[in-house]
Amino acid sequence: MAEGQDKLKREFRGEDTGVPLKVLKEGETESRLYSRYILELDKERVYIKSDQQFPVGTKLKFIFDDPKLERKIELSGEVVRINKASAKPGALDPGMGIIFDQISLGDRNMLAKFYEDKEQEDRTTEYLRFISWVKKVSKPLPSDEKEKMKRELLQALYGEERKPVSATKKKREDLEILSNIPLFHELDILELGELAELLMKEKYNAGQVIVNEGDVGDKLYIILKGEVEVFKKVGEDREEILATLKAGDYFGEMSLIDQAPRSASVRAKTEIAALTLAKKDFDILLKASDSMAAKIYRFFAQTISRRLREADEKIKKITQILSSSGVK
Repeated sequence: MAEGQDKLKREFRGEDTGVPLKVLKEGETESRLYSRYILELDKERVYIKSDQQFPVGTKLKFIFDDPKLERKIELSGEVVRINKASAKPGALDPGMGIIFDQISLGDRNMLAKFYEDKEQEDRTTEYLRFISWVKKVSKPLPSDEKEKMKRELLQALYGEERKPVSATKKKREDLEILSNIPLFHELDILELGELAELLMKEKYNAGQVIVNEGDVGDKLYIILKGEVEVFKKVGEDREEILATLKAGDYFGEMSLIDQAPRSASVRAKTEIAALTLAKKDFDILLKASDSMAAKIYRFFAQTISRRLREADEKIKKITQILSSSGVK
C-alpha cells in the first residue's frame, strides 16, 4: 500500500493535535468549536465528545480554514449516534457520532497532511519536555522528588496519573468475563485490565440481526444479558438454527485475527446487552505488547492445529464408511 494511503487510515484526536473542530449546525449562522474529538478520515466519520449533543439526523457543516491549509475545506455530515453521560464505570465519553458525506480524495489528502504536521509539532514539544525531565532525573535527587517528577511525567503523557488496574474505571466483573474466554486464558491481570479498557457496551432489540453471514468480521461480542441465535440461510426462504448462545457466551473471536467473512449470521432472540471489542483497538494493543501478542497467537496456533486434527479424523471416518459400503 502506498505511503499516502497508509496515512489516511490513521485517526486524529483533537486533544493530540490542538486543532479545534469548527462546526456549523444547519439553520444557524454561528459556528461552534470542539476541542475533543476523534476524526477518522478513511471511514469518513468523526466522534465529537460533548455533554451537549444534537439529535440524530441533524445536518452539520465542518469548516477547516486554518492558515496552514492550502485552501479552505468544507465538509457536510449528519449525526447518526449520540451517547449521553453515563454513571457506569468505563462508559464511552458523552458525545455524538457523525458520518460525513463523501469526501474528495484531494480534501482527504490535504486534511491528513495538515493533521500529521500538527501532531508532529506537538510531538516535538513533548520530546523537549521529556528531555528536560530526563536531565533532572539523572541528577541525584531525594526519593520523594523523583516520585513527584514521575507523577508529573505520567500526567503529561496520559492526562492523568496512571493507577493500578484495581483502581481503574472498569469493574472487576469485566476482568472476570474476559478471563473466562479461552482466547484470553493466558493473560495476566494487568493484561486483562488493558484489554478491559477497550470494551464497549452495546444493546440490541429482539429480532435485530447483529452479524450477517458473509460480512467481514471486525468485532468480538460477549453476551452480558439475553440470548442470540446463530443461523445460516438454506436456500432463499429457509434458515437453519446452528446454536443458541446466552449470557456468558461469546462469538466473533476469530475476526480479531483473520478478518475472514462471517461464517453464519447472529440474531438477537431477546433483548441483548453485550460487551464488544473492536479489531482495530485490539490490533493497537497487540502492537504495544509483545508478551500479549505471543500468548494470543499461540492460542490461535493451537486452535487451528486442533481443528485440522479434528477435520482429518472426520475425513478418515468418512473414507472408512465409504470404503465399507463399497463406494469408491
